[in-house]
Amino acid sequence: MGSLQKTAVCLLFLSISLNASDSTFATFVCSDVKTEYYKTAVIKCIGSKNITNVIVKRCENCNKQNSCLETVNTWRGNNSSEKGRIRLVLQHNISELHIQEVKATDQGGYKWHLYSDAGVGDGCATLEITAPEIEPSLTWNGRKLACLSPIGHPQRQVHWFDGHGNNLTGSASLVSEEAEGGLTSLTSTLHEKPTLTASKYCCTVLYDVHTKRNKTKCLSTHKAVTDHPHFTSTPDPEILKTMKKHIPIILVLIVLVLCCFAAVLYYKHCQRAKPKGILQTY
Repeated sequence: MGSLQKTAVCLLFLSISLNASDSTFATFVCSDVKTEYYKTAVIKCIGSKNITNVIVKRCENCNKQNSCLETVNTWRGNNSSEKGRIRLVLQHNISELHIQEVKATDQGGYKWHLYSDAGVGDGCATLEITAPEIEPSLTWNGRKLACLSPIGHPQRQVHWFDGHGNNLTGSASLVSEEAEGGLTSLTSTLHEKPTLTASKYCCTVLYDVHTKRNKTKCLSTHKAVTDHPHFTSTPDPEILKTMKKHIPIILVLIVLVLCCFAAVLYYKHCQRAKPKGILQTY
């Protein structure tokens, strides 16, 4: 009889604990978002019942949640951050995080702690930002070949190849400048020694190392084809400097030649004007 009572009590406590767990823990669905730079991103988490409070933290990604920064916390009355650029919107069982004019630093995982009438739950959503992929441009001054990738994701790469497919990236220098929204401007300059002698050079901007998505611009020294314009030659500054030094000497030589020519003409004129010998008288 005692064992039966103990069993009944255990079943009663088990039932109570199960009911309590059902009312404490709730399930929320958070969706990943992909958007473009400077656009507005909306990250959503949806529950089964009315959501009352939310804490959102931005992490490097959803798999690395040990270094996260708190973005909003309704328990503390913080429904927005960065002067309203990031704000939380609660609509019954839907929680939305609105991020205006997204930038590179917004990309990553967003860890959610949600409190609702159904209980408490966690979720994580990833925000992926697609940077503009602008075709590179090439400039040449006779000695150096420069490739400009004006604006894009800071993780993109610039590679150089000649017309035979040889990789020349090791002979190039790269300068990165910060742009708005966490983007960068890249300028890669090819220094091939002693001079740029190949018939064709190509600059490839690699936007994604995984998908190998890229855009290439080439310059050909022989003929122009689509996207392969001719090199435009620029006079060597050293040659121009030497020519300027020789100009006075050339002018002096020209003046001397003209003077000699004038002297010869004058001499011939005098010979013609001189009277012939006097006639003898008998």
